[in-house]
Amino acid sequence: MINIVENTLRDGSYVIDFQFDRFQTARITKGLYDLGFEYIEVGHGLGLGAWNNPKTGLSKEDDQTYVRAAKEAAPNAKIGTFFIPNIGTKEDIDKAVDAGISFIRIGNNVDYFERIREYAEYAKKKGLIVGVNLMKSYGVKSYEFTKIVQEIDKWQTSDAIYLVDSAGCMMPHEVYEYIDRTKQVIQTHLGFHGHNNLGLAIANSLEAVRAGANYVDTCVRGMGRSAGNAQSEIVVHLLQKMGISPIDTEIYDFYEFANKEIVPLMPRVQGLTDEEIHIGISRFHTSYMPVVNATSEKFNVDKKRLIKKVSDINCINPSQELFEEIAMTL
Repeated sequence: MINIVENTLRDGSYVIDFQFDRFQTARITKGLYDLGFEYIEVGHGLGLGAWNNPKTGLSKEDDQTYVRAAKEAAPNAKIGTFFIPNIGTKEDIDKAVDAGISFIRIGNNVDYFERIREYAEYAKKKGLIVGVNLMKSYGVKSYEFTKIVQEIDKWQTSDAIYLVDSAGCMMPHEVYEYIDRTKQVIQTHLGFHGHNNLGLAIANSLEAVRAGANYVDTCVRGMGRSAGNAQSEIVVHLLQKMGISPIDTEIYDFYEFANKEIVPLMPRVQGLTDEEIHIGISRFHTSYMPVVNATSEKFNVDKKRLIKKVSDINCINPSQELFEEIAMTL
């Protein structure tokens, strides 16, 4: 079973200097849940306790407000937060639990993973689903990563242990190696959190899944720290093609949500546009775009649906007549 943890409202907060407000949080959470996401992470990018710290960047709202807004908007979703020791405290965890979180992900640099244990045990006693994020995992060799995960596995406090490509520097074969060799010697589920600095966040997420990871993180439009994250719309579509997606929502609904709720908030371009994605999904050659534009305008039909239906019939040499014939059916 693959689980997608939607990070737009947490990792995406870096892009807007942590200024999501309670209304945006509620609206986006509901939209994500309606799209099919069960796990939705919210709050300051650096996790619980960071919201009022000038050193980490002041957020628009406090931790409890983010959680409550999300929980009220999507009562049946699993709402979660991030946590870093020395930024957050046990009191912050208590407040988040009171506000309604279902899961927490506790992160620390991979070479100081021992700091996580105290908080993972505390969170588990609180009844939370607990994830461990081994930040900057690439800082150790794959065999060292496996040994570290084996140690965490012995704690019996975690529901998922994450390989984290914090710098977006890992290659797909590396991600596969880290996950594959570790999967063979532990009981806990594995996850992957990737950034897109080399344009490989999506490829790396798919390799993690292929190697046996049960959790992957995504953000709508790739909205996230630095070069952004694996793009939700694309990851869901590709997992659907592989027959293993937990979400069966049509891609057109993702386009509408992204353009309405996420794109207007982004001060800079991240990820791919809906048109760029759809050209790939449809196997459509852009030399026919003038015909598409003219036909969609003439018949007043949705351009993306026209592209897909025509390409499903002929993706090499579609004729003007085919475009018009399909347009009439739309």
